Amino acid sequence: MTTFTQQQLLRKRANGETVLHDAPEDPQTHVLSILIENHAGALNRVVNLFSARNLNLDSVSVGTTEDPTTSRLTVVTTGTRRQVRQAVRLVRQLLDVLALDEFVPGEPVVERELCLAKLAATAAERSGLLELVRGLGASVVHADREAVTVEVTGTASEVDAFIEVVSEHGLLEVARSGRLVLHRQRHLSLP
Repeated sequence: MTTFTQQQLLRKRANGETVLHDAPEDPQTHVLSILIENHAGALNRVVNLFSARNLNLDSVSVGTTEDPTTSRLTVVTTGTRRQVRQAVRLVRQLLDVLALDEFVPGEPVVERELCLAKLAATAAERSGLLELVRGLGASVVHADREAVTVEVTGTASEVDAFIEVVSEHGLLEVARSGRLVLHRQRHLSLP
């Protein structure tokens, strides 16, 4: 049986780790917003650190910011708090990383994800299908004789719910952007 010193217990509690002996930590979803320099190789170096820590990336979204020399990388990963803390510490040390922010559940955020879904649609089914997807808040972006492609935006759970409903109506393909997240009341800026 492992015993912890008082200092170790305090550090574990501060990092959100379990303090019960031999109790495993449950993996949780973590969302990170990382500002990186916008040049070749910067994204690769950040992503490789997560892989090196044995963390799967559930989604990755990256694009330039208001400053064309800076990109915002939004990473969604699942792991124990300890695994993610170690990865975050290493990511912060990269020269290409300008700032990093972790979104804590319950914080006021704006979250969106884009989803394109291609649905089978014969001539007989088309009008009912179009009515359904519009009722779910989606827009038609392309239609041909065999299929209709629609787009929907919302939170990850709203996109999941949309896919679940339309999957009963001949879902052929899905492409998702991954989460984009910003704080409502504060902003991540360069130091």
